[in-house]
Amino acid sequence: MESANFKIISDTFVKPKFISEEAKKPTYFSPWDLAMISVNYIQKGLLFPLPDNQDFNITTFLEDLKDSLSATLTHFHPLAARLSTVKHQNPPSFVVFIDPENSPGARFIHSSVNLTVEDILTPVDCAIVF
Repeated sequence: MESANFKIISDTFVKPKFISEEAKKPTYFSPWDLAMISVNYIQKGLLFPLPDNQDFNITTFLEDLKDSLSATLTHFHPLAARLSTVKHQNPPSFVVFIDPENSPGARFIHSSVNLTVEDILTPVDCAIVF
């Protein structure tokens, strides 16, 4: 198999469709949340094969995905926010919180690669260790 050629086609940010009053407030972390900040976060991606449908339009499909993500972010607004910190002098402390005001939204990357879904789901270069 030849090497994979990965290409980013577009890189945009999606904001919540509607911003409620609750979503405008900062979300503060519990002690457990603060401990978990140092753990690597889990990145997720979706893999879609091109459909056989001749009427398929990638532009329409991507706009529908972005619209769906925007609606979802309305209910799960912290996923579109960024971390912020504030330093207090008395008592000396730092506060870490999710700041909805300081965010471009959730990142949406459209990319392509010269592989099939089967190539990814059935790799040949892997080792099983017991």
